[in-house]
Amino acid sequence: MNILEIKNLSLAFHSDDKDYQALHNVNLSLEEGKMLAIVGESGCGKTVTAMSVLNLNAPNAKILSGEIIYKNQDLLKLNEKEMQKIRGREIALIPQDPMTSLNPLYTIGSQILEVIEIHQGLKGSEAEKKAVKVLEQVKIPNAKERLKAYPHEFSGGMRQRVIIAMAIACKSKIIICDEPTTALDVTVQAQIMELLKDIQKEYNTSFIFISHDFGLVYETADTAAVMYNGHVVENSSAEEIFKIPKHPYTQALIKALPDFNTSKLEAIEGQPPSIKDYFKGCSFEPRCSKRMDICNKEFPPYFSIDKTKCACWLYK
Repeated sequence: MNILEIKNLSLAFHSDDKDYQALHNVNLSLEEGKMLAIVGESGCGKTVTAMSVLNLNAPNAKILSGEIIYKNQDLLKLNEKEMQKIRGREIALIPQDPMTSLNPLYTIGSQILEVIEIHQGLKGSEAEKKAVKVLEQVKIPNAKERLKAYPHEFSGGMRQRVIIAMAIACKSKIIICDEPTTALDVTVQAQIMELLKDIQKEYNTSFIFISHDFGLVYETADTAAVMYNGHVVENSSAEEIFKIPKHPYTQALIKALPDFNTSKLEAIEGQPPSIKDYFKGCSFEPRCSKRMDICNKEFPPYFSIDKTKCACWLYK
């Protein structure tokens, strides 16, 4: 059963008296209790897609078409007051850099308590007990004492745990993780991912996990979508995409991963396109080793190969 569905979402940013399209008919679905990973190079539309769910894109963002369905309602049609009831309580966000998300002037405890009071309606000692409990759940030692600490007194991994604690304090149904382990070393990264898995199992939480790390996606995600220049070019189970990639871009990304058997990395030729670049056909065509004449004339539809949906003329 799908808890969230993104249907034909197209979005543009208005700049210099023009609309530059950043998302092109994005279709994604998130199953209840599962993790959907969105992968691709920087600037491909991963974060813009996720932020559209919470209506947190820049003020110059403009929805051109589409729906985002959660609990039988289109989130794109809700006003700001209605969205405030969704954010945090129903759908939470774990940002890439927790330091910029925590106010350095306030204690960790005051920031967690604010979330609990607003979204859970708890006050005083009840709210404090809840705050201590969620910090313990994310494995922060001496939780009661650490409520008095300030963000700068926590390491990067501990600050990330605080953000996760805020999400589970509200019992959010969906948690969006925007590259939550990028700034962390591999040991802490593994701890954070293990924590997210535990939350998924205990609360049946659904996750949207944004990453450029295919290895991490393969180990943790249930399904995966590969994005390029605002298009979802491949969508399947994480295992299928990693083991039998269909789209030339996905294949190139996986070939660029480090391999213990060889010291050579296969780079993808060329540069990712800019939002201002226009393509009549497939935007990966200039960098694709398997390009054909039709590729630069018309963008391909989605072809079904086994359980994979792939936008590539190779599968016509």
